[in-house]
Amino acid sequence: MRILVVSQYFWPENFRINDLCISLTERGHDVTVLTGKPNYPDGELFPEYISEPECYDNLSGIKIIRASILPRKKGGLNLFLNYISFVVSAAYKGAKTLRKRDFDVVLACQLSPVTSVLPAIFIKKKKKIPLVMWSLDLWPESLQAVGAVKSDRVIGIIGRLVSYVYKHCDLILAQSEEYLSAIEKRDASGTPKVIFPNWAEDIFSINRKDNYDRDNINIIFAGNIGDAQGFDALVECAKLIKESDLRVQFSIIGDGRRRQRLEEEIKKFDLEEIIILFGKHPLDAMPRFYAKADAALVSLKSNDVFSRTIPGKVQSYMLASLPILGMIDGSTSKLIDIAKCGITCGSDDYRALFNNIKIFCNLSSEKRRAMGLSGYRYASTEFNKEKLITRLEKSLNSLIEG
Repeated sequence: MRILVVSQYFWPENFRINDLCISLTERGHDVTVLTGKPNYPDGELFPEYISEPECYDNLSGIKIIRASILPRKKGGLNLFLNYISFVVSAAYKGAKTLRKRDFDVVLACQLSPVTSVLPAIFIKKKKKIPLVMWSLDLWPESLQAVGAVKSDRVIGIIGRLVSYVYKHCDLILAQSEEYLSAIEKRDASGTPKVIFPNWAEDIFSINRKDNYDRDNINIIFAGNIGDAQGFDALVECAKLIKESDLRVQFSIIGDGRRRQRLEEEIKKFDLEEIIILFGKHPLDAMPRFYAKADAALVSLKSNDVFSRTIPGKVQSYMLASLPILGMIDGSTSKLIDIAKCGITCGSDDYRALFNNIKIFCNLSSEKRRAMGLSGYRYASTEFNKEKLITRLEKSLNSLIEG
């Protein structure tokens, strides 16, 4: 197949779409990616890209076409301009650069914002080929959930835009039944939809050492440090850990808009020995952090939209045989319970998280190991990358054939 992928974010930015494109290429498909210039998450163009942009035009045989884009920087206005600049620039670049190239299908990776799919719709109409959208962020619900947009009028406008996007897709990929049901509420057109969950990158299938020590527990959190991730509750839990003299450390690997505030809270409440910030690291560096951890934390604030999502880190934790401590509602909590790979409590319930950490500290090494292996076995079957991509290939072929 000749596949055009449209994604506002792509390598060297760290998203799962990179792994999907590489896998499709390895299976013999001709993959081209239309994307922006790398600036996520810091909001500035990557220095290495600025110095040698030609080094980022190809990844493992994938042709990369980069549209000009205004970096995210800081502030709502800059973020809005970043979103709009990709829509305009990618549509123009796609029309100009790809004018004489034929494709069988367009695959749009829809993270935030949903407007990133608009260039894919433009190309679909120009080339008269089917469009598949891989939805990874529910709009406008997620905007309401983090308080980014408070105006009902603006939410209504965005909601109509989302319905327009859904209507012009030929297939929508959703990560869970709960997520799919949220999409259906805004899709009066009845666009076909299939479940397409995340998977863990192969590098997370590691042989972890037995770090068993009842008195020194290292709990890893990997990913975005944002308002949605429930760090208010994590700080409160850390205070309880300090008061109880539990020797527990949260290792936070990542970056985000809430990091500065988190740093201030760590100093204010004297939590330097409990919450350790390691900063942002590339994907290939993550397994060494996972290998040193006893457990992994996944958390999201209490909200209906968050309860429908399963953060991609969950599959990575599972494949790395890490027991999971979940402070999260809905789909993710259900998954952890079904897979028997961790201990869960409700979103924002820091006291219950603290109690679950105490329970985990008192588990034997055999029970901890069994919990981690249960997650690994579940991920290896239900979230097997090769099986999922084979399923995607069949869906794409069915669209192309008619």
